[in-house]
Amino acid sequence: MNIVLTGMKHTGKSTIGAQLARKTGARFVDTDDLVRELTGKSPRELFDEGGPSSLAEGELRACEALSSMEGPVVAATGGGLADNRASLERLRSFGTILYIDTPFDILFDRVMASAQRDGRLPRFLEGGDPRELFRILYRRRTEIYAQTADITVHAGRKPPQTVIREILDKLSHE
Repeated sequence: MNIVLTGMKHTGKSTIGAQLARKTGARFVDTDDLVRELTGKSPRELFDEGGPSSLAEGELRACEALSSMEGPVVAATGGGLADNRASLERLRSFGTILYIDTPFDILFDRVMASAQRDGRLPRFLEGGDPRELFRILYRRRTEIYAQTADITVHAGRKPPQTVIREILDKLSHE
C-alpha cells in the first residue's frame, strides 16, 4: 500500500514519513526532493523565480514521477500541494491520502521560527501582516486537505512515534 502524507508546511510530514517508511518497510520519498531532482531547483526557488505556476509545474512533475514508482511507498508532500489540484488528483490514484492536521498557532510559530533561521519570511507571507496572511492560507488549505484525505490524524505537539502509531491504527481499520 502506498501512503501520501499531506498537510500544511511544518506539520512534520517528512519526519513522520521517513519513520513510518522504516517501520513499514516501505520506500520513503519526499516530493520536495523529487522537485529538486527533476528541475534542479528547490520548491522555494521555483516559487521565488517563477511564482505559483512554476512551483505547480515542478510539483506536478514530481507527482507524476512518484505515481510511476513501484510500491510500497510513503511519500511526504510539500505544504502548498493544496493549491495544486492536478497534483492532488494524480496522487489520489497512487495511494491512501493521509492528512496530518496541526493547529494554526503551532504551525505559525514553526513558520516564524524557520523564517528567523532563514533570515526572511516565505514569499507567501510578505506584503502584509504575516499572522493574518498565514491564517487565510491555513483556512483555505486545511479545508482542501481535509476534503481530499482518506484519513486524518491530529498531530499537534505529539511526538512522531505517537502520530505513527495513530496512523498505523487508522490504516489497519481502513
